[in-house]
Amino acid sequence: MYHTACSISLNLFLVFTTMTVVSGQEGQSTSSIPATGKATAGSSNMIAEVEQAIVDQTNEFRKSNQLDAVQRDEHLTQAAKKFAEFMARTSKYGHRANDMTPAERAEAAGYDYCIVRENIAYRTNSGDVSADSLIEVFVQGWIESPPHRENMLADYVTHTGVAVATTDDVTYYAVQMFGRPKSAAFRLKLTNETEETKTIEFRANDRQDEVELQPGMILTMTRCFPTKVSVAGSEATTKIKSDANLKLTLKGLVKSSD
Repeated sequence: MYHTACSISLNLFLVFTTMTVVSGQEGQSTSSIPATGKATAGSSNMIAEVEQAIVDQTNEFRKSNQLDAVQRDEHLTQAAKKFAEFMARTSKYGHRANDMTPAERAEAAGYDYCIVRENIAYRTNSGDVSADSLIEVFVQGWIESPPHRENMLADYVTHTGVAVATTDDVTYYAVQMFGRPKSAAFRLKLTNETEETKTIEFRANDRQDEVELQPGMILTMTRCFPTKVSVAGSEATTKIKSDANLKLTLKGLVKSSD
């Protein structure tokens, strides 16, 4: 997990945090921000404008990088909203500020996830605040931060949920969740048609796994991330992003329609 903090101006403080969740593995960071005053209702119209702009500008950014748009998902939106409101209400900040992980929050909101990624940020400003200033700070700040940018440009996420919350019109908390549902996981079937035991390597999201495949053995697995498959010792790689059947032959890995 990564953190970046920077001074935007003398009366502005902005913090960004990002997290990726796959198969229940997450990092942890929690901090407490001093309460800034008595709770009041923020401008719901302005907040709605900021939330929609975050979605729109995220998709514009993805489009400029030749990626498909992410669709707003009601479950991820509910999870983001509940968490943003919790941080605004308690002044606790971090991916586990409410003693739950991003995946647990998404699941509690009804999102049956395969992958969950989350960006969070908060801004404190003692002067006037506008929708444009919040949009600029949150979206551009995430774009300029490598780990947040990575979340925004993940080619395997399909959904997003965004929420912004405040209790005092001074400190605003933003949460953007990205997800790929379990229904979008893909199946990979691999058959060893050679007479030798082969070591098969799988690379996905900076993780590498190896499996020994004996002659005639069939391996079936479900994957969330796009996966590069190769035979140990070979430079040839096959990238899989959807359901696929692979056969290991004397010529190497070949895709099959069977």
